[in-house]
Amino acid sequence: MSEDDLILLRAYEPVARFTEGEWFYPVSVERYVSRAGLWRSVPGTGPVRVAEAGDLTLEKLAAAGTGALSGISGTEKHLAHIPLRERPPHLPRASRLASVGLTARLVDALNRFSLLFRGSLPGGSAAHSFLLQRDHLEPHRPTYYGRVLRDDPWIVCQYWFFYSFNNWRSAFGGVNEHEGDWEQVTVYLDGTGVTDRDGLPPARWVVFSAHDEVGDDLRRRWDDPDLTLAEDRHPVVFVGAGSHSGAYLPGDYLITVKPPKLRGLVTALRWSARLLAPWSAEDRRTLGIPYVDYARGDGRAIGPGQDEGWHPVLIGDDTPWVRDFRGLWGRDTRDRLGGERGPAGPRYSRDGIVRPAWSDPVGWAGLAKVVPNPAAGQRLVEIRTKRNNDRLAALDREIDTLRDDLAVAAAGLPAAAPEVRALAAAEQRLLALRMERTRLADEQQRTATAGPVAEDPHAHLMHRRLPMESATGFLGRARSWWAVLSTPLILWAIGALVSPLPIAGKQTALILLLLLLVVEGLVREKLLAVLLRLVLAGALLATLALLWFDGRYVVNFAFFFAAVLVLLVNLREAWRR
Repeated sequence: MSEDDLILLRAYEPVARFTEGEWFYPVSVERYVSRAGLWRSVPGTGPVRVAEAGDLTLEKLAAAGTGALSGISGTEKHLAHIPLRERPPHLPRASRLASVGLTARLVDALNRFSLLFRGSLPGGSAAHSFLLQRDHLEPHRPTYYGRVLRDDPWIVCQYWFFYSFNNWRSAFGGVNEHEGDWEQVTVYLDGTGVTDRDGLPPARWVVFSAHDEVGDDLRRRWDDPDLTLAEDRHPVVFVGAGSHSGAYLPGDYLITVKPPKLRGLVTALRWSARLLAPWSAEDRRTLGIPYVDYARGDGRAIGPGQDEGWHPVLIGDDTPWVRDFRGLWGRDTRDRLGGERGPAGPRYSRDGIVRPAWSDPVGWAGLAKVVPNPAAGQRLVEIRTKRNNDRLAALDREIDTLRDDLAVAAAGLPAAAPEVRALAAAEQRLLALRMERTRLADEQQRTATAGPVAEDPHAHLMHRRLPMESATGFLGRARSWWAVLSTPLILWAIGALVSPLPIAGKQTALILLLLLLVVEGLVREKLLAVLLRLVLAGALLATLALLWFDGRYVVNFAFFFAAVLVLLVNLREAWRR
């Protein structure tokens, strides 16, 4: 890493705007490591501490290679106490469950129930990490770890931020929490040699850490109206409370996740939503574990032009602790779903494999197919055109030769002769050459007439992440209370209905269940969808009942339905003729 790299990082370093009520801020990994112990899992005995708190340095961590750092393991977590005067202010929160349907609320209940059986952080961990940050980690000196990568035609500036804790679940109603948290902002500069008025390569794109975005959806163009720039050069990232994810616009974001162990269930539920309510894309998108990411930007601000500035540290593939330590930067809870475990460092994922965001940040953000500027694109078109012309000339020669060879080989022979039939492979080769020539000729014609395309800044997005619009007034309060009460009531009604025990009032339970589902539709303003699903569910149950008592009814119904369907198709075709 050179002084030029530091100049580039400084020129485009982001402004981080936090939410009022945030507990944790980017700190120095050197100070964190000096206060952390190192643990390793030993088969048959569980985690064993191999380095005491106070014994580690970054050099020793690199030499250790593996393990899990923790500044809270082995402490009496229930004794943690934050003085009231130092406690972060309470964050008024939206109801995440009020913004999603019943199925998503049931999936959420299943996830919360699973915390009883999978590894999770003990209560008080966030408070202990807060005290550790206050006393030893100097949160008033916010730090980022910067890296510059040159991948022609791009220059990539990466800013990595380390937080000692992610208290998203316990403080802000999120899905999970874990000790340690690595997040990043990546700025993509034009590396073709052009410069701006200050002699710097101009920025073209930016990426913020996000929970549920991949590929093209990760990035925003430098002139995107969703992107705020401080002093015309520094991207403003609105940091999620507790989660520390990055948002382009301030606000509250409703996001749903599919945990790895529940991914099949959530996918099946989304497929059923597509089948039963094809008009409602929202129902399919919000099926999963719902949560709200609070990225309001109304709290502390760090960066250029703010009251507090960054303290940069250069890192790269030659930085020992980045390159050699493949372990976790936080307590390893052995959580089967992964959400409660400490994260790996900036270079590695938890399995020790190099992150795509580190090894190939250009391809990771979908920029391998994008040029930094029209002039660079035109140069590539000229190179490609010359290559295509050479290939077209070679194809013409090969096609002429192969066509003549086929004609000579079949001359004077009957069509059914074995020698003629043996030419089938050569004919297929000739067909493939002609198809390749047609494709290249079409490409040459297209590029010869194509000019610069002024695309909308959002044209590349499959999903544009926007803050949610929460219902207000009476409807908003009704949805919030209904989300609290409806799920347990519906579960109780289903349990009473399907119980094999001789419980009285099954008819009452059925009526109550139907009534609750209808109210769900009214409150969510989706009564038609709920009624349709009830009708389809009733038809399915009736079919299963017929199959249970006499399978012939089901077979007859299936053949009758198939006959009606074939008749309708045939009549449609006959009418068109």
